[in-house]
Amino acid sequence: MDTTLKPVPRMLLALVLLGGSAAHAADTLSLPQALSRAVEANPAILQQQTEVEKQSLEQGVARSQRLPRVDLNADYTRYAYSTLITPIRSPGVFPPMDRDVANIGLALSLPLYSGGKLVAGEALATHNREAAVQSLRASEQDLLFNVVATYTKALHFRELGKVLDARIKALQQQEKDITLRLEQGRAARLDLIRLQTQLSQARYDKVSVTQGEADARTLLAALLGETGPVAPLADLDATAPALPETADAALARALAQRPDLRRLDAMGLAAEQKTAIARGERLPQVNLTAKAQESSGGDWTGYEDWNLGLRLTLPVFDGDIRKHRVEQATLEQRQMRLQRDDAHNRIASEVEQAFGALTESRARLDFATQGEAEAREALRIETLRYHNGESTITDLLGAEAALWSATANRLQAGYDITVSQARLLRAMGKLAPDSFKSAAAGDVSAVVAHLEQYLAWHRCGLACDGTDAEIPASAAARQPRRIAADHPGRPLQQGAKL
Repeated sequence: MDTTLKPVPRMLLALVLLGGSAAHAADTLSLPQALSRAVEANPAILQQQTEVEKQSLEQGVARSQRLPRVDLNADYTRYAYSTLITPIRSPGVFPPMDRDVANIGLALSLPLYSGGKLVAGEALATHNREAAVQSLRASEQDLLFNVVATYTKALHFRELGKVLDARIKALQQQEKDITLRLEQGRAARLDLIRLQTQLSQARYDKVSVTQGEADARTLLAALLGETGPVAPLADLDATAPALPETADAALARALAQRPDLRRLDAMGLAAEQKTAIARGERLPQVNLTAKAQESSGGDWTGYEDWNLGLRLTLPVFDGDIRKHRVEQATLEQRQMRLQRDDAHNRIASEVEQAFGALTESRARLDFATQGEAEAREALRIETLRYHNGESTITDLLGAEAALWSATANRLQAGYDITVSQARLLRAMGKLAPDSFKSAAAGDVSAVVAHLEQYLAWHRCGLACDGTDAEIPASAAARQPRRIAADHPGRPLQQGAKL
């Protein structure tokens, strides 16, 4: 029997690979997806949505206060002595009497004038609902910002873990090299101890970073309203959101759109309506009343009756209760104005700080990228010098630690830009689930590539001829100027002796 495996058709293989890639993409959680899921499932947001619904129902209650009110009344009473079943219906005819009297009827009441309380009450309900809506928007802004910050922090720890894996691998390789040198009498025991100390620190950093990523993912799950672990996070491939070019433009948008400022506006209008209601309590109240009923005694003979009239109520004296309520409502108006002024100043400060933080983050990323390139070049040179016997392990480990620190700073600066963008959007009141729309994904292997280059330098050792461990073009364009300045006229080529 022929057991040779037949080749898989290329079309079938392509479909399998594409299907596996699509399944992998579907299992990851992107930043826009996380933002949408947080708004849809976060318990605090759902609670505030319920509050908006309650205020919407309160609007219906306020509108109904101006409509007629009709009640069905029924009662049965047994008296100790016979009493009138119905009023006198015609002159000279005495109405019937009985000890058992039953009544059933409809009563109508329609407010004709209430001193403006009903109109103000309806407006008050509208403003309270608007305040609830803006409070919901403000909570959504805070939630979305926290999701962005937590998501990027989890990614930051994950990428740091990848860098640490490469760093540990490089240190382990160097440990083997020093052990071999030690056996050959070409290295001191102290060199091995120093490297092992660095390796132990790198392993501890890996444990710390792994725990930091786990904590960030746990917090992200709580923000998303989920109890289980979240799906693997997708790399940031979002387009930069549209942001104003100046701080003044950002402040203008913030003053027009910030939900907390608009909530205070609604609360200020609500305070005005409360004042109108309190003043209406001191004015006359006029109601139209009507009633139709049927009464009967023990023989169940029915007698019809009805009435129609106007009822006037005029407050005369209440110990200044209504007066004090008007004063309280007036003070609440003033309180809302002061809160709005304070919010205006606070928002101006937040926008200024957020705009400055974004500018600083962009500059810091440029500086960190330059620093990483310089640290990478310095490590390359120290590696070659160490293998040529021109420097000590201390110099090599110092350069390696400097590259690790520079890479960590560059990663932090990169993710800080996303957080700064989210902070500025929140300061303007424009942060939304679609603020960071997906774009074409970049090269996700770039984070580890730099320290993999370090591995290549260690592997090549003295045999490097400038081709196996060549610096990438993007890094070569940013070689450290200060090193070149120390050795004018001598190009920094691999294998050069300094």
